[in-house]
Amino acid sequence: MNRNITINPGRICQPLGAVMAFLGVRGVMPLIHGSQGCSTYMRFQITRHFREPVNIASSSLNETTVVYGGEKNLLKAIRTVEENYKPEVIGVISGCLSETIGDDINRIVRIYRDAGSESRIIPVSTPGFKGSHVDGYDMAVTSILRSIAGDPSDQIERVNVINGIMSPADTYELKSILRSMGTEFLMITDTSESLDEPFNGDPYFITRHGTPISKIEGASNSMATLSLGGCKGGRVLEGRYGIKNIGLEIPAGLENTDRFIGKLTELFDASISPSLMRDRGRLIDAMIDAHQYTYGRNVAIFTDPGYAVAITSMVLEMGMTPSAVFTGSESIYFNEKISQLQKEYGFKCMAMSGADIFDLQSYISEKPIDVLIGNSYCGRAAEENGIPLMRVGFPVYDRLGSQRIRIAGYSGGIEFVDSLTNLIIERYYDEGYEISDVSDADESCCIR
Repeated sequence: MNRNITINPGRICQPLGAVMAFLGVRGVMPLIHGSQGCSTYMRFQITRHFREPVNIASSSLNETTVVYGGEKNLLKAIRTVEENYKPEVIGVISGCLSETIGDDINRIVRIYRDAGSESRIIPVSTPGFKGSHVDGYDMAVTSILRSIAGDPSDQIERVNVINGIMSPADTYELKSILRSMGTEFLMITDTSESLDEPFNGDPYFITRHGTPISKIEGASNSMATLSLGGCKGGRVLEGRYGIKNIGLEIPAGLENTDRFIGKLTELFDASISPSLMRDRGRLIDAMIDAHQYTYGRNVAIFTDPGYAVAITSMVLEMGMTPSAVFTGSESIYFNEKISQLQKEYGFKCMAMSGADIFDLQSYISEKPIDVLIGNSYCGRAAEENGIPLMRVGFPVYDRLGSQRIRIAGYSGGIEFVDSLTNLIIERYYDEGYEISDVSDADESCCIR
């Protein structure tokens, strides 16, 4: 679909994605080189999704700096953050305003360093007027690795894992799988606790959890990088140090989790734990239990590229038909993977990257869709068309517990199957089901 305007964008700006990447690094303070409203907007979006306090500094550009440049503001902002918060890392992220007026944040950071600062400062160029939060995440991870990863010394039997914008629960599940197989790993970056913080009454201003900088320094000593859901940061280590970059789908559902675990066994010659095998069997059992409710149901999906591909694979495993799969980000990965799934499963669907919510509304208003899977931005489209919405992805702001939504791994797959099936039962149970080809079945075993 070609059009010259975006009516209701299904994506968020690049700087927000960069902030989320930095929040997975221990001891970091993100600093937006832009207006005060920019950092306020990002704190608002992140806090209402994760329900965690998030601090994001700002260079507070205004009308004067638009004319004369924001160099002085940024230098002062870095100094203020350095002196007042003493972070291990300052992530300097450009915004719409600083990119529009042409401020070179790399040059400004060099000026600050040349003045004698020993702080670790990582600049990231993320113009908010193009791309999406997914692109911003990739840009930040790329900059972190370029700035922090040192030259290799002794190779370690370890993998780097670049997981993308995933829920803390999904990141935690990935770590649990890796640990259960006895494999050594390095998450780049890790929001499993920094964006799902236990309450202990102790206030904090910079992240207390996440991946330590000292570990990221040694990323070039790993034997491979697993880049999930189309993440691009692993290309830096591959291009600079020859660390093999392996692209995989987010391990959600049966096939994708099998593929993820299979790659680990191949790299490490590791054994699969009995608990993982048990969870795999439980996931298959859950799909069998749900089959009479999910088979043949038409589903529409609107979320980030990595999640969209993984969820499409999962609903196909459940016997459902993905009638439409949309993502708000422009993504070659999305286009290729959805095309592969269509060939593998022999179905056709409306698939679109760079879509907006208006595209979704236009489609589901004319097509028979039984259930919609997407973030909270899809809520109005679902309500107007009388379609139940399963909330997943980012942002989910109209429900509690978004940081605990889990679809990764066999255990996450079980939760996904249960949640989606129960949503279908709640909406369509009274419409009735018939168990056919069971001539002698007792009437009480049929759902009508």
